[in-house]
Amino acid sequence: MPERQPLPSPAVIIHAPGAAAYRAEFGTDTGQGSALDAALGAAGAVFPSIPEASEPEVVAHFEQYGERLPELVFAAVGAYTGVVIDRDAVQAGDLPGVLLAPA
Repeated sequence: MPERQPLPSPAVIIHAPGAAAYRAEFGTDTGQGSALDAALGAAGAVFPSIPEASEPEVVAHFEQYGERLPELVFAAVGAYTGVVIDRDAVQAGDLPGVLLAPA
């Protein structure tokens, strides 16, 4: 049996706090000013972009935090939801996506 190749980590969040759903690529927020957006920003998971920041600032931020982006996003989602997401399971391809439904 061939060795199973891990799936890539998810790179998008779909946030549906009410009747509408909003999308955030890793490194961005939903643009809705939600509590999730605040958690992403507080965790350093929202990267600056041009024209909000200069090109050197964007590059410096990416160089400093780029490799840690999935970790920062999972920490932010965990802080927002109170759910700890097993990063090793995600990286191994055992958890390619997560759906958190309201209780």
